[in-house]
This record gives sequence, C-alpha cells and structure tokens, in this order.
Amino acid sequence: MLCEFNFKRMKQKLTLLITLSFLTCALVAQKSKKFGFAPGQKKPELFGIAFNLSDFNAPKNWGKDGNSATLPIADMSAGVSLSYWKGLTPFIDFSAKLNGIFHDYSAIYYNTPGKTEIGLELEPTINIRPVKDENLWAPFLTAGLGVGLYTNHIGAYVPLGGGVQLNASNTTYFFLQAQYKWSLSPKVLGNNLFYSIGFAQNIGGND
Repeated sequence: MLCEFNFKRMKQKLTLLITLSFLTCALVAQKSKKFGFAPGQKKPELFGIAFNLSDFNAPKNWGKDGNSATLPIADMSAGVSLSYWKGLTPFIDFSAKLNGIFHDYSAIYYNTPGKTEIGLELEPTINIRPVKDENLWAPFLTAGLGVGLYTNHIGAYVPLGGGVQLNASNTTYFFLQAQYKWSLSPKVLGNNLFYSIGFAQNIGGND
C-alpha cells in the first residue's frame, strides 16, 4: 500500500511539473525579447551539429504484453548530425540534416546479427511553429522525407515528430527533437524512434 501511495503521489507531482513547465514556456514565449528582429523577419541561414540516439526496439514491440519495450539510453544506437536551417516564413522553416547512425543494419536485411555499421541519411523536412521565430522558446512540428545508405543498401523513410527551439540572440539556436521514423524500405531499415539535441549558428548575418 505504501508503494502504491508513493507511486500515485509521484505521478501527480510529475503531471503538475510537466503542466507548469508548458505554462512557463508559453508565458516566456509571449513576453520574451525580440532580439532585434524586424517585423515579419524569417529565420536566417543556420549551420549546426547535433548528437542523436535511435531506438529500433520499441516500434517492433509496441502492444506486446502491454510493454513499450523502449530501450535504455545506454543501449540505443548513437550518432551525429550536421544540419542546415532556413526560414521560409516567420512561422515555417526548412531544414536538411545529414545523419550518421551507428547500428547493426545487417540484422535487418540479412536477418542475422552482424557488426556495427554506419548509416548515412539525408533528411529534408518542413518545420511549423505556432509562434514567430523571434520568441525565446518555440515548439514546432516536423515532417519530411529521408533517404539513407546503410552499408551497401539504400532505404527511404518518413520522419514525423516535433521539438523545441531556444533562440539565443538570433545568432545561436538550440534544438531538442524527437521523431518517429516510418520506414518505406522495411527490408533495409526498421521503424525507429529518433532523439537529438544540438545547436545551430548563424554565420552569415541576418537576412
């Protein structure tokens, strides 16, 4: 009974904390400084780097025995991404990422465990925000179409997800993202969850 009671209290506190966090972000977004933006200004060209983790296990096991089977962080496939960002409108950005992901892809297309290989992915996406880029915090939704080279196999996928950006004086942006990658080539690439954290820098001046 004590464990059950403590669990319920923890759950209530966590829910309250998440709710307060979202409210705080919303208030900051409304009252944040404009960082010298001109009216209607779009995001300038940014070049960045991010570190990522991929979970290939969870999508295969969702719904089985009521367990999501999400991997511990230490067991996820690590990687790194190079990114390019450019504002199309004050609310919509284009981005393109080059992902490098270390994973045992041969276990997918040969159906036998092999060795850790590197997958190289080119991923253009459109990112939509409910608030203008001039705000300090801004959540966004993302969707696109990616293609990858996994050792000597080519596969395609659809990345769907969202994230949060932090605008640091309109020159440096920090990004936290989560995506579900739906594979269009299941014999080459499995569906997977993709998490990344990184930053991007404006090195050419504002538009």
